[in-house]
Amino acid sequence: MKKWRIVLGGIVGILAGCSSQPEQVSNIYLLPSGGQMTVPAISTNQPLLVVRPVEMANHLSGNGLVYQLSETEVVQAQQNLWAESISEQLTRRINHDLRQKQTKYWPTELTPALATSGVPRLQVKVSQFNGHYSGVAKVSGEWLLLDGNGALQGVYPFSYQVPLEQDGYDAQVKALSEAINRLTSQMAQRLSVG
Repeated sequence: MKKWRIVLGGIVGILAGCSSQPEQVSNIYLLPSGGQMTVPAISTNQPLLVVRPVEMANHLSGNGLVYQLSETEVVQAQQNLWAESISEQLTRRINHDLRQKQTKYWPTELTPALATSGVPRLQVKVSQFNGHYSGVAKVSGEWLLLDGNGALQGVYPFSYQVPLEQDGYDAQVKALSEAINRLTSQMAQRLSVG
């Protein structure tokens, strides 16, 4: 009887080993913060600036990080994923960075409770947000500033290339974050003088 249990146990073990697939491991990333995490106090003389949700080009709006393999080919990673929508992460990051880097406006995200009539708006459209075969992270697009009546006040194109410190998606995410840091510095400077 014992002999049969051992044989049966061995057969079950072999069948289980043959049928089991290697476990797929996914790496999940968040865009790091741009620096200080303190929230400045709002001043009563700061008008609101609504930071609208960032618009991503279609090939960037999925869950996977994007890497450009050649002049014509891009891939979206299947195992290296954003922990949450990259559009939401970028909107929150831009809002936070602008609170830190300029004092003319009090940036805030669009919420249903916020009456936006008469409030200036900032819209960011991203056409590149990816790693590149040349060893850099590329971030480009444009941002628009609209006054409280919806009239266009300015269109500001941006394009940044940040070298990756090493190979891999972690380095790509850090370089993308640095590009956003540069973008929000450009925005803050323009908002302060505009």
